[in-house]
Amino acid sequence: MPDCFSLCAVLLGLLILTLAGCIFYSGLLAEITVQTCCPTLKKLTFAYKFKEGTYKDSGELFKEARCVGRGLPCLGVFYDDPNEISSPLCRYAVGCILSEGESKVDEELLKHCKASGFNVFSFPQVTHVISTSFPHRAHFSTYFRARRVYPQLEHYIK
Repeated sequence: MPDCFSLCAVLLGLLILTLAGCIFYSGLLAEITVQTCCPTLKKLTFAYKFKEGTYKDSGELFKEARCVGRGLPCLGVFYDDPNEISSPLCRYAVGCILSEGESKVDEELLKHCKASGFNVFSFPQVTHVISTSFPHRAHFSTYFRARRVYPQLEHYIK
């Protein structure tokens, strides 16, 4: 009987360590730097899908954008503060960067994005931005991003 108890204790310990590892990997302790700076990105052409709903559901769009974008960098634009707007009404756009600066968009990739239901928008070049970043490594990353980044942005802007 003591062997069964020991085995259960070891398995429970491994389960707790695995869950803790996943949570930390997802960004629980990731550094958040907020700054006003010149943008690192120039004029962008962005293939995106717009959604309204909880930000925790944005992970599915990031997955879809990575598949459609074939390895291109992904970008999320989150419009609302979830502390001021109820979660079902929050708005966001997620997609991939098709081109930067004056480089041309690959026409075949553009057709593929449009056929997959993505819209295309070009962001003009700007001179200054408030910038922050947070890793999207796993499912929990979306939750931690909403809980940790917005307070940092709010504090910085005030």
